[in-house]
Amino acid sequence: MRAALSRRELLGSGAALALAAPVSLPGVLQGKLPMPVQALLPQEARGALDLVAELLKLEQEAKLRRLPASKLSIGEGGIPTDPARIYEVAMPRLVALVDRAERISPAFADRAGALLARLHRTQYEAPDAWFTDQPQQTPPELEDFRFHRPARVATPLLPGEDDDLLPVRRPIALPSADAPAVEAILPPVNPAIRFEAIASEYAAWFAAIELRPERQQSTDWHLAMMRQSRERYAGIGKQAGVPWQFIAAIHGLEASFNFRAHLHNGDHPLSQRTRQVPPGRPRVWLPPSDWEASAIDALRLMGFTGQSDWSLPRMLHRLEAYNGFGYRKSGRASPYLWSFSNLYTRGKFVADGRFDANARSQQCGAAVMLKLLDQAGELG
Repeated sequence: MRAALSRRELLGSGAALALAAPVSLPGVLQGKLPMPVQALLPQEARGALDLVAELLKLEQEAKLRRLPASKLSIGEGGIPTDPARIYEVAMPRLVALVDRAERISPAFADRAGALLARLHRTQYEAPDAWFTDQPQQTPPELEDFRFHRPARVATPLLPGEDDDLLPVRRPIALPSADAPAVEAILPPVNPAIRFEAIASEYAAWFAAIELRPERQQSTDWHLAMMRQSRERYAGIGKQAGVPWQFIAAIHGLEASFNFRAHLHNGDHPLSQRTRQVPPGRPRVWLPPSDWEASAIDALRLMGFTGQSDWSLPRMLHRLEAYNGFGYRKSGRASPYLWSFSNLYTRGKFVADGRFDANARSQQCGAAVMLKLLDQAGELG
């Protein structure tokens, strides 16, 4: 018999107990839970419940204000019951609240955007591109700040650890549109990082993406979100020379689709420069103080502007390089690309920079978002 639960198990069971307890909606809105339940909850679980309570309050207020409906609305009014998926459930609802209020009640939209930024921090881990493992070798484009973080490398896969992945043998379409799909073995993760060495791997893995059925509602929402915001993405994409589809994926991962926050890292509000890594961006600010101007600064700082090759493998390589090759170097699939698909199960760098082999990303991967657009005929 086990003597104690792990911290992760306690967090999950504690939050599940609280959310399964017979409490009323008004009680949740007021942050009231039975004292025995509160005593069982770790701090992270209490924080998650606070986020849920604030979300429900905002949705109730939006109803009282009679804010217009949004095509992005999903699951409004329900209480998320799976503590492992609170971000996945709450993020679209907050994006929808911002969308509903953006034009007629900017102050309310900003409150929803502020809560969305808080929620974003629960999943966000600053990409490796903002750091250097050699303090004296700061890239010129990052000359106004000095960040040092040792290179992140995940623990290698253990025997049997990926047993719940779908079989690696699956139909893969040949490059020719007229050629039938063939049964092929998906290549394993190549620890190399040069584009020329792994370009074919990106193509094969992208062709093999299958959406996880339990994520269907979420992936449908991501497609709707990208379609609705296409004009905004295309507007800055034209100025920066970056495909709108690529910007959409970056926006989802780096800012949880928050148009009231900076694209660099999801920091809120836009009336202030960024505070988290990278801080103090944009350098010249106020005015302007709009999402578009900040997003262009972010794309330039990320190194995405001025590129000529925007083929699919190149896009995937840039995305993985930006987030970091720490997964690849240990033979793991990066959730930054493949989360919500059959190609990723678990393993994630958590907010304190540690790798947790049991953690699962609640964000939809960039390759999966591009796959959704490809299936809809909107990638090319």
